[in-house]
Amino acid sequence: MRNLLRRIVLLAPLILAPFTFAQFGGKAGFGEAFRPDILPRDMTLIVETLKLEDWQRPIVESLIEDYTAGFKTGCDTVREKMVDLAKSQKGASKSIKGLLAPISAWLPEKQRLFQEFMASVKGQLSDVQRERWPKFERTLRREQALQDSDLSGEGVDLIVITKQMQLPNDAVVAAQEALDEYEVLLDAALIVRDTQIDALMPKFSDAMESMDMDKGVALQMEIMKSRLGVRTVQDESIEKIAAAMPAPYGADFRQRALAAGYREAFQPDPLASFFQVVMELSDLTTEQKTAIEAAKAKWEGELAGLREKMLATMRADEPNKPVRSTKVAQARLAAKQGKTAEQPPIEAMVPLRNEKNRLVQETREGVMALLTQEQKDKMAAGVPGLRPPPSQTDPALLEGARKPGGKGDAAGKPGSEKGVEDDKPARKETVD
Repeated sequence: MRNLLRRIVLLAPLILAPFTFAQFGGKAGFGEAFRPDILPRDMTLIVETLKLEDWQRPIVESLIEDYTAGFKTGCDTVREKMVDLAKSQKGASKSIKGLLAPISAWLPEKQRLFQEFMASVKGQLSDVQRERWPKFERTLRREQALQDSDLSGEGVDLIVITKQMQLPNDAVVAAQEALDEYEVLLDAALIVRDTQIDALMPKFSDAMESMDMDKGVALQMEIMKSRLGVRTVQDESIEKIAAAMPAPYGADFRQRALAAGYREAFQPDPLASFFQVVMELSDLTTEQKTAIEAAKAKWEGELAGLREKMLATMRADEPNKPVRSTKVAQARLAAKQGKTAEQPPIEAMVPLRNEKNRLVQETREGVMALLTQEQKDKMAAGVPGLRPPPSQTDPALLEGARKPGGKGDAAGKPGSEKGVEDDKPARKETVD
């Protein structure tokens, strides 16, 4: 059931138009219902995790083909039924439950197709391979479930990050116990989260049907609690795994993991290339070099502190998104109706974005002031567009962040829920 109202997929605009799902402060839609549980490229995961023999591979490939065909047929049927239902209903008489009925009927069939596939694969395994089955299930569940992450830090896969680092064998051995513990703890947290969402989805559907936004927000806050459980496992495991690795790999792992989970806080240094260009000027005096190096060290310290502030702010503020998003939706609706409504609070990250922009500008200007006009001309000639982009958090945008429909509501701008796009696994695919 959790797949019923997860992400909005514009399956048919005529179906979705009458309903303001966003008013309930959370992700709602049909995306997961139309996303297969097994993809052809999962063949690699199956082979590597279960250590398939050569003779087993064609059998499993055939099973994947059969599953894919059955899944596509089911999805096509659901789409046709939903479009027919939407056409048969008019205007305000449309019922959310009625329109979603084909999906409700499809979900058990979707689950049955997946279970039959898994049982068929397991039936081809030897006793030794069956011992690897629990690990395969955890890996597959991790791939699928981490896609459905709504909080920064919730959807990162720390095992993938360690593989990407190509660690030496001694570092892998040192971290293996912490990694094994992480795999088990994360799997348990994902099961708890999705079980909780399963239990709440029928109530959520009722709230949408009656347009009870208060109830919808309360349910979303309950879901957030289960999401926080997953994120807590992620955050604590980052520190444990980093501590288990020998230097310098532990610090590198921590930085990579936090950057993957909290992308806005750990965006690349916006002044790294600037300082590199300045330091490459051939006619810098000793005094200039000393002053520039001091400015660089000061900036790096300020950036490190700002990143930690952003990290703490994102962790504390993001769980309140359902309340904030609902207030935004209510304010927009009131504005369209010519009424007044309580204005949503500015997102807690906005002041930190402003501070970062200010520090970037001040640091750049301070360094440029150390240079001669001739040196500035050399830089401008060698690096087109050296001047920083206009601040995206000027007073007008700050005001827009308070107004429904203002610039601050746009994705990636102050007032949005996230300043950068979520780092989602590449596995997300749907069947058209």
